[in-house]
Amino acid sequence: MKKTLAFFICALMLLPLVACNNGKNPDDSGISEPVTVESEIDATDSTKDENDVTESISTDADTSSKESETDMTENTTNTESTSVEETNSETVTTEAVTTEAITTEAITEEIAEAVSPKEGATVILANDEVYGWWDEYYYKKTGYSDAFYRHEDIYYPKAVTFSWEDSGNADYYRLFISTDKDFALNKTESYLLNAKSLTLDHLYVGTEYYWQVIATQTVDGSEHNWRIVPVTSFKTADSPRCLNIEGVSNTRDIGGIAAGTDMRIKQGMIYRGGKLEQITDAGKEMFLDYLGLKTDLDLRTPGEGGAGSGSPLGADVNYINFDGRYYTGGKGIHTEEGKKIFAEEIRVFTNPDNYPIYIHCSLGRDRTGTLVMVLEGLLGVNKNMLFMDYELSVFSYTGTQDNASVEAIRSNLTNTYNYINNNYEGNNFAERTENYLLSIGITLEEIQTIRDLLLEEVK
Repeated sequence: MKKTLAFFICALMLLPLVACNNGKNPDDSGISEPVTVESEIDATDSTKDENDVTESISTDADTSSKESETDMTENTTNTESTSVEETNSETVTTEAVTTEAITTEAITEEIAEAVSPKEGATVILANDEVYGWWDEYYYKKTGYSDAFYRHEDIYYPKAVTFSWEDSGNADYYRLFISTDKDFALNKTESYLLNAKSLTLDHLYVGTEYYWQVIATQTVDGSEHNWRIVPVTSFKTADSPRCLNIEGVSNTRDIGGIAAGTDMRIKQGMIYRGGKLEQITDAGKEMFLDYLGLKTDLDLRTPGEGGAGSGSPLGADVNYINFDGRYYTGGKGIHTEEGKKIFAEEIRVFTNPDNYPIYIHCSLGRDRTGTLVMVLEGLLGVNKNMLFMDYELSVFSYTGTQDNASVEAIRSNLTNTYNYINNNYEGNNFAERTENYLLSIGITLEEIQTIRDLLLEEVK
C-alpha cells in the first residue's frame, strides 16, 4: 500500500486535484464526469489550531473523466471561485487553490486508527423514518405512507462523520475517500483540513468505500508527510438516496434502485425534486459543485412560476422546459398531444452530454413522478419499487402541500401503470414500457442508449 500511496501523491503533483462526484464511477459510454468540491487549507499557515474548521475548499468546476477497460483520460480545469456555506454551525469558505503544498516526502507507518467509520462498518445513510418505511416497503411489500404525510421535509439523510485521532502536532491533514481500494483519481475525493473530522451527507448508497488520512507537519521549514490512518473500508447500506438541497424540497437520486436481476440504476445521473425558485447559494453549490449538475429539466407549463425563463442555477446549466405530461387524465401520456411531448421528454435522456439531470415540476411528484416511473419501468424496476420511489414524495413539504390524500396520489400512478401494463405487449413491465415508447416514436437505438447510460451491475 505504501507504493500505491506514493504513486497516488506523485500523481497529485502532476495534475490539478480532482474531487470526483462522491466516487462516481465513470460509465463505459463516456459520459463526462462532473466534479465536486475538494476541501483545501492554506498549507503555508502552520499556526492554525488543529480543531478549527476547514478554512477553504478547492473547487474544480469543469472536470471530465472517461474510462474504458484499457485506458483512462482525465481533463481538468480549475475555476477561481469563492463562496460560503454553513455546516454544523461552522463557516466553511470555498475557494480554488493549487496543489503546491503536496510534497513527495516518505510516508511512515500509520500511528493511529480510524475513529469512524470503523473497518468493516455498515453505514445507513437514510434517516430512521425513511429507512424503516423503505425496509417495510422493500422486504415486506407493505406500504404505510400515510403515517408520514405531515406537510414537512422529513426525508433528509444522515451524514457520515470521518474522524481520527493522533498524538502528533500536524499542521493539517489530507483525507482521501474513494470507491476504489487503490484510490484511482477519478474515483476519489480529497479534503485538506486542519480538523480531525469531516462530515459529509452526499455519499452513495449500497457502495463500498475506502478512506485514509495523511498528516503534514512542518519541521525546520520543510514539510513532512506521514500516514496517520491506514486504509479503512466501510459500506453504505441499500436505501433511498435522499439529498438535502437547501431551498429545494422533495430531492433525491433515482439511482441505487434494483433494476432486474443483478442490475441497478446508476447513482449521480438523475435527480428529482420540486421547483428551484427558492434555492439558496448553499443549495446551488451542492447541485453544481458536489453533484456536477448539467441539465435542469423543468416540466412546468411555460409561465407557471419561473418556468420558461431559464434555470435558477445559472446560465451555464442546460435549461429544458416542456409542458409536462402526467398520469392518464387530460394532459396524460396516452393522448395524441401527450405522446408527442412525452417523446421529447424521453429524448433528453438519450444524450450523454445532458447528465447529470435534475427533473422537476412544481411539487416534484406528479409530472416528475410520471416521467420517472416510465424511465424506471423501462430500466426493469419492479412495480413495488416504482411505487416506493413515487411515494417518497410523501416525506416532503412540496409533495404534500396540496392536501391530496396518499390514496389519491397512489391511485393516479396506479392508473398510469395499468395503462401501459394492459395496453402494450410484453412479458413484463419493462418490455411493455419499451413497446409504449416505440409507439410514440422512440427508437430501439434510443432505448438501448438510455439503458446503456443508466444501468450498472450490482457489485
